[in-house]
Amino acid sequence: MGLATGAAAAESGVRIAVEDLPPTFAHPFRAARVVTAAIFDPLTAFDADGRLYGVLATGWENRDPLTWRFNLRRNVTFSNGAPLTADAVVAAIDDLVQVATDEELTKREVPMIASAVAVDGLTVDIVTVDPTPLLPRYVAAIMIPEPNQWRRLGREAFARQPVGTGPFVARELTRDRWRLAAATGAWRRPKVDEIEVQMVPDTSARVQALASRQVDIATVLGPDHIDTVAAAGGRMLTGVNPSVYGFTLITTRGGPLADRRVRTALNLAIDRKTIIDRLLGSTTAPANQPAARGVFGHDPEIPPYPFNRDAARRLLAEAGYPNGFAFTLDAPLGASASDTSIFQQVQDDLRAIGVAMTIHTMPNAVYLTKVNRTEFEGDAFPIAWPSWPSLDVWRALQVHSCLRAIPWYCDPAITAKMLVARSTWDQTEALRLRREIGRHYHDDAPALFLYELPWLVGLGPRIKSFRIANSMIEFHDIELNP
Repeated sequence: MGLATGAAAAESGVRIAVEDLPPTFAHPFRAARVVTAAIFDPLTAFDADGRLYGVLATGWENRDPLTWRFNLRRNVTFSNGAPLTADAVVAAIDDLVQVATDEELTKREVPMIASAVAVDGLTVDIVTVDPTPLLPRYVAAIMIPEPNQWRRLGREAFARQPVGTGPFVARELTRDRWRLAAATGAWRRPKVDEIEVQMVPDTSARVQALASRQVDIATVLGPDHIDTVAAAGGRMLTGVNPSVYGFTLITTRGGPLADRRVRTALNLAIDRKTIIDRLLGSTTAPANQPAARGVFGHDPEIPPYPFNRDAARRLLAEAGYPNGFAFTLDAPLGASASDTSIFQQVQDDLRAIGVAMTIHTMPNAVYLTKVNRTEFEGDAFPIAWPSWPSLDVWRALQVHSCLRAIPWYCDPAITAKMLVARSTWDQTEALRLRREIGRHYHDDAPALFLYELPWLVGLGPRIKSFRIANSMIEFHDIELNP
């Protein structure tokens, strides 16, 4: 597709090519945080080393088993000049609790929140349904919109005319292009004047746009693009998300994938080392559980899945499938590094044990709608088990459990244990419980756990500084070379 040029192409602006832009535009509770973080701020966040820090909140304390008190940053204004107050935070939380639907992703992130009360102008108490010792981690998911604009326009119109406290303000939002300008009164002043974010679904097109300097930054690239980026005078920035990537198996429909022995066999059939070394440039590590390294709940004692085709065939025969079986993978295009090649490699690995996996691809926007509504025609789908923004494995577990409105995997006993783990104040015991649950997921194998999700971003020669922390672009810190 052709790339737009305009004001953001000026020397003081930055152009970013991304694989997708949210069809919900800048909806603070529904759209992808990777772009809305330019416009809105949360109460808390994690830095690149996994340390929790205050963003709109400067401090917090637990008042009783169900109440946390947050102190807000002084002298912060929204991009329309309205001051940040406790009432704005209360309005956002009230909307999430009382109005938002499950399709608004933030509501799913904070199911433990019951209400919020303004104590004074810059102090807010957040009350939970049950004890939540890690609540300061979870409120990192809540982006705060300006309440008057939110009420005046309504949620859909607000998404096209958003007002937040972030470093940039929206100038033009379309389905395939966002034009953002520096917010003159932002408490974190950006280092560039404008940003243009363009949707370029095809990975090769993003690479070529970067190589030809039509854009300055290109996201979701692969290791095979490192040389192309370098030849164009740029560099590749790599890291690992606090997420495990795999193929989730829909176990709630019966059939072969409802059998634990079959699911284990599929895991034993995958050559993870080849995938990581050849297709991901050795940028990450194999996965064997829901938690990535660095996440609260990761268990280093859980054994890896060995690559053992003979053992996989024996398990299939024991389960009644000596000649294998067939299933369909519903998959997005260009949504993660080297994903098409990885789909084909897994397909080849499974074929070697007699299992035929048909790959049904679709645009990422269509795929995301299917995830939100659990409307897959196929039997499995690739998805991250994400522990961001809370860096707690509980976040990944709730997505892949009975707690989901329409679950694809449901074990009531383990769900009950999850609820106990979330409410346990003793952090040693809370960690032990999470690791015990993680071992259950490893043993029950509701997914093909493949690897910790890497990210690769191409940076053009104009870019001096660009950082991602906990899957969030730090837009205020993007800087151009002089």
